[in-house]
Amino acid sequence: MPTASDGRQEPASVTPGRLRRLFVTPELVSGIVLVSVVVAVADERDGVFDVFAITLLSVLVFWFTEFFAHTVAEQRGAERGDPVELRRSLRTAFGKSRGFLFAGVLPTFFLLVGLVVGREGTVAYWVALWVGVATLGVVGWIAFGGRGLPWYGRAVGALATALLGVLAVLLKIVVH
Repeated sequence: MPTASDGRQEPASVTPGRLRRLFVTPELVSGIVLVSVVVAVADERDGVFDVFAITLLSVLVFWFTEFFAHTVAEQRGAERGDPVELRRSLRTAFGKSRGFLFAGVLPTFFLLVGLVVGREGTVAYWVALWVGVATLGVVGWIAFGGRGLPWYGRAVGALATALLGVLAVLLKIVVH
């Protein structure tokens, strides 16, 4: 951490590169698509509570699976007889898997709003689907921003990334 002139620790600045490294992860992209697919195949006629509960539980199960897999994978580099560094493994695993948790925040928020409002379940359901598409577009825009591409190259990357979410919307249309 940088140090201020009076000796206090200053928070690390948020640069575009740092934002890309923290925000744009395979787990985030996969998680957003996964959440979108879960919402898409859920039957909205069962009510927004069911869609909310299934989505939330699915996010938690898939995050825990990813977290556990990273924790186990951290042990692969150890030699026979090396001590297990569980605390380091857990910290690394959380850092690598947090994208799955982030992926569920906006869709479950809009489903929760629909649940609280009560009358807007169908609207919340569709907003949860389309917010995934929009978030994927933003992730694509940020990801391709560090490549030195002109704005139209970033736009193509953002659209291509957003199309993953559109596939989930199309799946919803086909399934229901």
